[in-house]
This record gives sequence, structure tokens and C-alpha cells, in this order.
Amino acid sequence: MQPVVHGSLGLSKMPGKRGRGWWWARLPLCLILSLYGPWVPSSLGKPKGHPHMNSIRIDGDITLGGLFPVHGRGSEGKACGELKKEKGIHRLEAMLFALDRINNDPDLLPNITLGARILDTCSRDTHALEQSLTFVQALIEKDGTEVRCGSGGPPIITKPERVVGVIGASGSSVSIMVANILRLFKIPQISYASTAPDLSDNSRYDFFSRVVPSDTYQAQAMVDIVRALKWNYVSTLASEGSYGESGVEAFIQKSREDGGVCIAQSVKIPREPKTGEFDKIIKRLLETSNARAIIIFANEDDIRRVLEAARRANQTGHFFWMGSDSWGSKSAPVLRLEEVAEGAVTILPKRMSVRGFDRYFSSRTLDNNRRNIWFAEFWEDNFHCKLSRHALKKGSHIKKCTNRERIGQDSAYEQEGKVQFVIDAVYAMGHALHAMHRDLCPGRVGLCPRMDPVDGTQLLKYIRNVNFSGIAGNPVTFNENGDAPGRYDIYQYQLRNGSAEYKVIGSWTDHLHLRLLGICVWFVVDPSHSVVDFQDQRTLDPRFARGVLKCDISDLSLICLLGYSMLLMVTCTVYAIKTRGVPETFNEAKPIGFTMYTTCIVWLAFIPIFFGTSQSADKLYIQTTTLTVSVSLSASVSLGMLYMPKVYIILFHPEQNVSKRKRSLKAVVTAATMSNKFTQKGNFRPNGEAKSELCENLEAPAGPERWRPRTWPARDSTGHQTDLRHLYQPCNLAGLHSQAGGAMTSEDDASGWGRS
Repeated sequence: MQPVVHGSLGLSKMPGKRGRGWWWARLPLCLILSLYGPWVPSSLGKPKGHPHMNSIRIDGDITLGGLFPVHGRGSEGKACGELKKEKGIHRLEAMLFALDRINNDPDLLPNITLGARILDTCSRDTHALEQSLTFVQALIEKDGTEVRCGSGGPPIITKPERVVGVIGASGSSVSIMVANILRLFKIPQISYASTAPDLSDNSRYDFFSRVVPSDTYQAQAMVDIVRALKWNYVSTLASEGSYGESGVEAFIQKSREDGGVCIAQSVKIPREPKTGEFDKIIKRLLETSNARAIIIFANEDDIRRVLEAARRANQTGHFFWMGSDSWGSKSAPVLRLEEVAEGAVTILPKRMSVRGFDRYFSSRTLDNNRRNIWFAEFWEDNFHCKLSRHALKKGSHIKKCTNRERIGQDSAYEQEGKVQFVIDAVYAMGHALHAMHRDLCPGRVGLCPRMDPVDGTQLLKYIRNVNFSGIAGNPVTFNENGDAPGRYDIYQYQLRNGSAEYKVIGSWTDHLHLRLLGICVWFVVDPSHSVVDFQDQRTLDPRFARGVLKCDISDLSLICLLGYSMLLMVTCTVYAIKTRGVPETFNEAKPIGFTMYTTCIVWLAFIPIFFGTSQSADKLYIQTTTLTVSVSLSASVSLGMLYMPKVYIILFHPEQNVSKRKRSLKAVVTAATMSNKFTQKGNFRPNGEAKSELCENLEAPAGPERWRPRTWPARDSTGHQTDLRHLYQPCNLAGLHSQAGGAMTSEDDASGWGRS
């Protein structure tokens, strides 16, 4: 065991060259710090970079800051509480994973290494504010040097790194607190999880951006879900702070604008809840017993305590929970509370699991991940073991860690929902720095004087202009307020065969409120999914409720889907009426017309019955029967009037299945009249020019050429020569009939004229 001490001293800069006396002046301080420094197992060795007591430091040409809730809020005066395996460690490792990828990418920031200074916010805004002063230390201290002593050797003194941008924070209240400090020093900030609408105020948080959508979109999505579930009387529950209060306020505002949803009461969870506070909250929610649907905008700790209080009150199955993205698909809020949370509908920004991160994280061990100073604590918590023998208590069932445990094999593992957004946030900063280096340092290897130091105002402009494909293939962009577009997945927490899981039951995008064009694009880009609807078959006892498999599209979407077919039906009907006078031999307008008349009648009856019964108690049976009968009749009519007559001829009267078509008298006479107009009996041959004759009579043999261009000079009645060019005329009647698509019959040949 060796003492390793890390401290930070802000001492005034001494004039002149630092000699041996200056070092000896600081040496006693190092000895004092070493006596009170933390002891770490020598087996862990020296981590990569310089880990601090409450931060990770990785050296690089450009340093990015990181804010993650590695621990929860402490109690009884403690700043930090229990370790957050998913929300903290997964997200922190996602930033390290992204830094490794960028530093190994020859096309992104070549010859420039990104470093990091990562801090633990302990899920508390005041603690995060204190920690974030580390980011601006180099800007406010004249000599903010760091003194590090190890193994009794001479002190190692380094200057604090200059942080050019910050990734984080997680909670909106934490991001707001930190953003107020960072904007003073013009340090851009990109959050991976903060969604409070207040952060869209570009006049107050001008250096803040985020790769997740604002709660303004989330509130609209949740209102749409509530209306789709036919919940018209709900209560809201929010954690005190910017995220919870702003989210509920946005939800209430959207519900008033759209109508159809009544708010029974709005309950707030105190920032520092007292003992029994959550039991009081459940009792208050039960005061409006008819409002069983609870809309929750709360952090995962508060969500878990609410579920525990509901179980203590024997209200399992009474409430219908709808959680915001802070609940999402996390397992921590519902661990060992599966029955209370069953059926909960949650929402999460549209995401995909990053397989590369799964491989990276499952391969982390105590030996290859020493740069993460909290990884040993995670290891003990994840595998329920202790690294030190002295920590083992007699009679306890906790074993000693062997370092042969493996994530995903000896413990459960599921990627946390915001991992993708952490990676996208780091890459957004990387792409902005790359574009900045390309413009300010063209042709230079490494940093140039124009980027040393990096100007935060310029970097912000490059961040707002990035447009690239994220780690999961989704586009990463920012609007003028630094917000990402709204895209959400809708989950439901389900219990099946004793196991619980979050299932995707739908999706929502902010483009759904566009008109016909937007809806058509939506059907292509985001096709509908099947959902199980319990609304129409709801019973007093949830155990006897029956679900109905439905398509998650609205009535408007259904109308648009059928609109194209209706347009074809109307068009076909109109032209069937127009062509009904065409001669019978070539005409199928009558069967087409009868088919379309019947089909239109069927669907005209369908529309009022289907949509007129939407408020009926038996609408499920009426609408299903109406749709089934209408589709069956429409298909049967088409088969019976168009297809079956032809099948009848083929099977029972094959002798009639011959090519026999007659030209009408009107068509033949018209063609002959046009031919006679150009027949020149006088055979003008002025100036001895050779000329081609028209058909002298109708009995001339049919040549291979049906129509022949004629050009010849002719003289009119005044004797002037007229040039008749580009004139096409029939050379024989048989050719004329062939051109029109009909063949002359023996009856035609005998008389020279076709009969109708």
C-alpha cells in the first residue's frame, strides 16, 4: 500500500526563476498532504492520466470537461450518496469510449489528441457548481498550479488544463447551474440528457446546446399519448427543480391547447424530502381516486420512492403510470418493484443500442480501466464483492473479488438509454473543433497559434453548424437555440412469464402534425406498428382486462391511407361513364362501370358508419364488422363482375375465345372520306416531275407500309404550285383497319366496307 496524494493549490506567482529553495518551501506541504491522503490498493497501480479525488484527468492537446452523476444525492449532510451504475458509470464510460474513437480516427482531428477532465456532480446542482469551478480554474487564477507527491519523492507540479468545452450535465437543474458559470467564461456546453424548456432560452443560456430534444416536444408527445389512451382525467407529479416543474408546466399548457385532458391535481416532490413524504404524496393522489393516470416528470430516485410508497399503501395496480424520459427504459427505478410498475408507459428520445460500446464496456476490467477512478467501486457494487479483505465482515455473504469476473457474464448488463447521446455530444464537439481547425489552421499539423487558446465564441458557432451522422446513424444537428429535433420511442413495462422488460410500442416525431404531405412522408419513413389497446375492453379488475391488437394510426391517417384508392375509384367511374357509348366489340366500360358503381356505394356507406360510431360503447365491434364487410364486398364485386366472366369463357366456352373484332361503319366511312380527299384523279404531273399515286381504289393490295408520307407539288385552281409536305395518307383499307387495331373479316372483304 502506497499513499497517493492529489491536491490543488492556488499560490501567487513568485518572481524570478524557481530555484531549489522554492521547491523545498513546498516540500513540507507535500509531506503534510501525504499523511492525510487517501490510501489505495497497490494492486490497482497507476491509472492512465492523473486521477483526482473527485475527477478523472486525461492528458491531451485539447481538453474537454465532463459532468456525470456518478453518485446520487447524499443524505444526512453528505454531498454524495450511492453509486449510479447505469446513469453514472455507463455514461461516463461512453465519453471515454468516444474519446478513444476520435483519437484513433485519422480523418477526425488528425495529429490532435483530445483529453478530458471528468467530474462527479453527485446528482446535486450545488455540488456540481462547486465542482465545475475546476473548468474555469485556469482562467481565474494567476498560478493555479497543482502539486502531486508520491512515494516520498519530489513534488510534481503541473498547471491546470484549459477546458475548451464541457460535455454535460445530466439533470436540467445541474445544467442550468453550470451554464450560468460557463457562459461567463465563454465555454460551450453540450448536454446529453438535460431537456428542460428553460434551456432553450438563447438569451440566458447562449453557450448551451443539447443532443436531446426539449421537453416542449416531450410534453406534446405525452399529451398525444394520453389522448390516444383516452385518459381524460389525470394527475401530474414532478420533482422540484427545473426539469420536473418545467416539464409539468409544458404538459399542462399543451393539454389546454389541444383539449380533451383535465388535470385533477399537480403534486410536487420536495428537493429534500422528509421521512414519510412519499406516503403523503400517495395519499394525496388517492384523494382524486378517479384520476388513476399519473404523469411523472421526476428523477429516477424520486420515481423509485413513489413506487415503494404505492406498494406500502397496497395500491399495486391502482395507478396507471406515464413516465418522462428520466424514467425511460431504466431498470434502477423499478428494481424489485416490477408488479407496482407493470403497465407503465414511458417515453425516451429515439435511440438505438450502440453495439460497439457493448463490446467495449463488457471488456473492461480492473487492469485495463485504471483511468476510471470510480471503476473499482462499480466493480464491487456490480459483482457484490469486496476488493480488500479488510472490508469483509465476519458472517457476511459478501465474497472477495477475484478480478476474473466479467461484465455481462457474471452480472446482468443492459446498455443505459443515454449512452448514444453522450457519444453524439462528444462527437459534436469533435466535429466542431475539426471544422474550426480546418478554417483557422489550413495545412497545419497540430494546433496553430489561432487555436491556442481556443476561442469559445468561435467554437460555439461551429458547434451550432455541425451536421453529421451520429453513432447510431441518426442525423445530429442543432437549431438556433441549440436544441435537437424531437423524436421519441414509446415504451411499456411488461411482465411476461415472470420476467420484466421494456417493450417499444410506438414512436412519435414532431413531423406528425404536418398536413397530407408530411403524413405521407411519415408512412414511408416511420411506418405504423401494432399496439395492444386495453381501453375498449377495460374492466374493474385489471386481471380480467382484454387487449385488442390494433394499428397505432389515427383516423386521419387511415383516411389519408385510403384516399389514394378512393381517388382511383372515382376516376375509373368517371371514365367508365364517358366511354359507355363506344361500340360493344371493343368496349368493357359496362362491367367496369357496374363494378365501380357498386364499389362506390359500398365505401360511401362505410364512411359514416365507421367514423360515426367512434364514440359508441360498441365501436370495437361495429367498426371491425363494418371494415371487414366493406373490404370483402369490394373485393367480391371486382371478382364477380370483371374476372369471373372471363374465367367462364375460358373454361366453358373456349370456342368463343378468338380474336374477332369489327370496325364500325362510322370509322371506316370516315377513313375512306379522308382518303378520297387526297385522291387525285387528274394526276397532275407538271414540269415532268415524277409523282406517287394515291390508292386508286379500295381493292389495291396491302403493302407492308400502312402509312406513306407524300410530298408532291400540285397546282390549285389559280394555277399556282402548292407544296403538300408531311402529309400522311392510307395506302390501303386493310392497313387502315390494322392501324386502328381491328382485322378485316370475310364480310368486310366481300363488300369492301366494314359493317357494325
